[in-house]
Formats: sequence, structure tokens, C-alpha cells
Amino acid sequence: MRKTLSYLGAVLVPVGAGILLHLWAGWSMHSPVRLPAALALLAGLGLAVGALFAHNALFREGGTAAIVAALLLLAGLGSVWVEARDSRIRAEVVECLVSGPTTVTHHPTFGEGAPAEKTLYHHPLSCPGGYPSEFAAERAVAEQGKTVRLAYDPAHRMDPILESDNVAHGSLVLPSVLLLLSAALSVLALAAEDRDEPV
Repeated sequence: MRKTLSYLGAVLVPVGAGILLHLWAGWSMHSPVRLPAALALLAGLGLAVGALFAHNALFREGGTAAIVAALLLLAGLGSVWVEARDSRIRAEVVECLVSGPTTVTHHPTFGEGAPAEKTLYHHPLSCPGGYPSEFAAERAVAEQGKTVRLAYDPAHRMDPILESDNVAHGSLVLPSVLLLLSAALSVLALAAEDRDEPV
């Protein structure tokens, strides 16, 4: 019975932690409560640490497979957070009128091997609700009198971006693969411990 529970835990810890973290990240970044980003991140880290302790409790001794599984667990949870944050933090879209001429600023960089000078185009905006009042981009996105659709975070934790650029860096495929690999390695590590256990 204990072995069965251990094997079940080896699968449920990474998968369950991934689901809980995704739900937490999505809710905390999109909820009407508007939790500060630092508090949301701390709670997410607490969940990841709890999952790591639960994972380590499954093993009588740490082996290479168990250590790699723990690293995959952390990598998977980290990528879950990134995907949930990127897909939720700029959750609102607004259509704004470019209310004045676009101004251009140049930002030089210094030092050998530094990137090229950065040019920003500042668009003054008139948006429903008054936010955002300006949008800066590395190219002109609309002329005066035209409209632009922006995705923004209602809690103002991140700068607005064009609605067309408001996409997650990837998908939930990578986090899922990492967490499933962690579960598979954990099961293999437990099976190896059972084989080595004296009869």
C-alpha cells in the first residue's frame, strides 16, 4: 500500500503542483482583487517549495534520477508561471485615439560591443478611462487621428503593448512536458529504490 501511494504521489506532486500554480498565477494576475505582483510571486514560490519538499519526501535516498526529477519539477513550475503570467497580466484591451503628433527620442548606448542606439516613438493617446495616456514603441504604430488597439494590465504592473503582440512566449506544451518528465523520472527512481531494497 505504501509503495502504491509513493508511486501515485510521484505522479500527482508535479502534475498537481503545475495545475495549482497555473490556477493561482492566472487568478492572481487577473482577479479584481489585484494582488501586488510581489505577493503573487511569493505565494507561487511557496507552492513550488512545498511541491519540492513533497517530492523529496517520496524517496528514502536521493539518487541521480530523483535529483534530475526535482530539477525538472522546478523548471516545469517556473515555465508554468511564465506562461500563466504572460497570458493573463495584460488582460484588458482598449482602442485609443492618437491625439497628437508622434515625438521621437534617441537613447544611446555606451561601451564596446554595446547594442545600437535605441529609438522610441512616443504616441500621445486619448483612451476611454484615461489610461494609457501615452504609448512608446520602437516604430511608429499610428498617425495622429488614427486609432491603435492596446493590451494593458488594469493594475498597471506592466507597460501596455500592441494587442497583436500580446501573446504568451510559448504554450503550456513545454511546462507539461517538463512536469510529465519529472513524474516519469520520479517513478523510475522509486522503482530503482524498490529493486535495491533488501528482501
